[in-house]
Amino acid sequence: MRKIIPTIFAHNKKEFDLRFNKLIALKRDLHIDFMDGKFVKSKSINVNQVQNLRNYNMNFEAHLMTKNPGKYLSLLKKKGFDKIIFHYEAIQEDKIISLIKKIKSNNMKAIIALNPETQINNIIPFLTRIYGVLFMGVYPGKENQKFISKVYGKIKGLRKISKKINIHVDGGINLSNIKKLKILGVNYINSGSFISDSENPGKALRSLQKEFI
Repeated sequence: MRKIIPTIFAHNKKEFDLRFNKLIALKRDLHIDFMDGKFVKSKSINVNQVQNLRNYNMNFEAHLMTKNPGKYLSLLKKKGFDKIIFHYEAIQEDKIISLIKKIKSNNMKAIIALNPETQINNIIPFLTRIYGVLFMGVYPGKENQKFISKVYGKIKGLRKISKKINIHVDGGINLSNIKKLKILGVNYINSGSFISDSENPGKALRSLQKEFI
């Protein structure tokens, strides 16, 4: 299965509402970024500022670019999120299994995100416990960055280790590199500014789909 999931990256409520209203019209799964100004320098809206997503017949995933991601889980569940993406680098390794269990006990899917410099060997012990692995194609916390080419090798390496794990890629996606990501066995593409900054988000989404699905 392959799917493109539009991403909402916003620094404040006004920017969030503008992008949310633009992308919700696509009636697709949506990926919402949360940043605490600690794990990454940027800050976003907080979870409390997100509307009740249960009012929409869609799936939503929360990308927690934050320290202590576990503290947000109950509110994210209440808001209507289905998937939780947390960063391997954000918490102590000995607390990861406990966090995964907590996510799953709330009937949400757990996805581990890896920054470009993090080696895949670090997350091998958790592969049987999680829904997927999200590779950051750029350094988190900033839009409009160029895809970091060394990430291709890491994707290829993980796919050799596991044929079943869902592989997600977030950041720096365009019509050129999405073809290579498809060949490497990526399942999900998270696309932010390519879609949200387009005058016609639906057309931008379809252009990516043409190369990926």
